[in-house]
Amino acid sequence: MNVSAKGTAEGVSGTGNGRIHHAIYITLKDKSPAAVQKQLELGEKFLSNHPGELSFFPTVLAHNLTRHKQVAYLFNEDDFDVAFIMVFADRQSHDAYQVSDAHVNHFIPQSNPNWVKIRVFDSVEV
Repeated sequence: MNVSAKGTAEGVSGTGNGRIHHAIYITLKDKSPAAVQKQLELGEKFLSNHPGELSFFPTVLAHNLTRHKQVAYLFNEDDFDVAFIMVFADRQSHDAYQVSDAHVNHFIPQSNPNWVKIRVFDSVEV
C-alpha cells in the first residue's frame, strides 16, 4: 500500500480526482442465513462489474476480532449485517454506477424490502 500525506487542498477536501471508495453497510430486517445470502447474491449480480469498477467485495459483519484498548472510546460498529465495498477508477465511473439500470432498477427494488437501515460511506484517494 502506498500511503502519502501529500494531499493538495483539493484532495484533502474530498474533491480530488483519485479513485473513489464506495462502502455500503446494510442492516437487515430478516437476519436469517438465507436472507443474508440473498442480499449478497443480489449485490454480486447487480453491483459488480460496472465500467470503471476496479474491485467489488461482498462482505458480512466480522465477529470477535481483537481490538487494542489504548483508546477508551474505540469500538467496532456492529449494527449491520452485510456490506459491499467497491473501488471505482474515478468520479465518472462512480457517478455512472449510481444511475445505472442495474443499481437503480434492479438492486435497490429487489434488496430494500429487507432493509432496516443503510449507510453509505464514500471517500476519495488523495
